[in-house]
Amino acid sequence: MKKLTTMFSVFALCAGMAAGVQAAPETIKFSHVVAENTPKGQMALKFRDLVAERIGDKYVVEVYPNSQLFGDGKEMEALLLGDVQFIAPSLSKFSKYTQKLQVYDLPFLFKDMEAVDRFQQSPQGRNCWSL
Repeated sequence: MKKLTTMFSVFALCAGMAAGVQAAPETIKFSHVVAENTPKGQMALKFRDLVAERIGDKYVVEVYPNSQLFGDGKEMEALLLGDVQFIAPSLSKFSKYTQKLQVYDLPFLFKDMEAVDRFQQSPQGRNCWSL
């Protein structure tokens, strides 16, 4: 009887510990090279806040501005190696992979955001994104 009581106690203890243990949220590292008060920096913080609000029990976003983790030339490599999960590079950083995205680096090419949207929906614009 004592053996049965001990076994039951161990089982109850293990079950209680398993029920109390919740998986920790997975960390997502978001690296960018500008200050937090820039549009890109504000976007990264907003992304962090939205993740916390909507799926904070599964993921936590850590934002690293001002090249704290990786400099401008190393972010793409860090992303490919899995050292960081999100980056916000300028489109010019993709030039070694494709020249098509350079159209977005031309200053004053588009009159407004509606013009950008129209271009992206056109056959020529869709061709830019087929890397």
